[in-house]
This record gives sequence, C-alpha cells and structure tokens, in this order.
Amino acid sequence: MLYVKGASAYEKLISIKSVPASGAEGGTIEVTELDSPVKQYIEDRMDLPAQDFTYNRTAEKYEAVKEICDGAVNEFLVKFSDGTGTYIKGTAQTWKNEFSAGSAQEATLHIVATEITDKTATEVTEMLATE
Repeated sequence: MLYVKGASAYEKLISIKSVPASGAEGGTIEVTELDSPVKQYIEDRMDLPAQDFTYNRTAEKYEAVKEICDGAVNEFLVKFSDGTGTYIKGTAQTWKNEFSAGSAQEATLHIVATEITDKTATEVTEMLATE
C-alpha cells in the first residue's frame, strides 16, 4: 500500500501492484597509480534508483495521483505485508500505460527521489499512528 503525507498525517494514496528496489549498487572511481600492480578503486556517491510503481488505473485513482504531480516535494511511505516499509521523499509524475484487449488498464507513478530509507515495522507503525 502506498501512502502520501498530508497536512499532518499519512493518508492512503493507492494500492500498488509493484514496488521498485529501495537501493542500488554503488559506483566506483578508478584511482590506479601508474606503478600499481592491480587497479585500485574508491567508493563513489550513491545513486538513488528509479522509483516506478504500477497501479490499476481507474478514473478515481488516476485523478488522486495526478493531484500530487504538481512539482512539489512529497513524502511517501510504502507499507509491506510484513509491516516494514520504505520512506521516499521526492516529486511525482504519472502516466497511463499501454494496454490492449483483454488486459488490465494500468498506470505508472514515477517518483524522482531525493531520499529513500527502509523502515522497520515499528517505525512504520509510528509514522502511521498519527492517522
């Protein structure tokens, strides 16, 4: 389930069909010196992975998601069935996905994240307690 932070509490935004990875492999910078027998590397800055969520598109869900796609930074919380979750801060975009006869009408919510943090079940409960 995907929540968005309202004025004072997290509110359910939509049910989602897929959740992206909350992390990614870090980059490296080669720092090998000419007299080194092997290549040498140091850790580079982390890159936040793309946050693309798929949801079943209805007029109501699509309009609800479009309301937060205004360029403003929002705070999101994904809650998993085991009670843990992922906090995401960023701006949102949405679009209708392709579909054909006999397929579900879906849409994508894309969050350009500036922060992604995994949360324990206790932390998720505390975040949602102000509902």
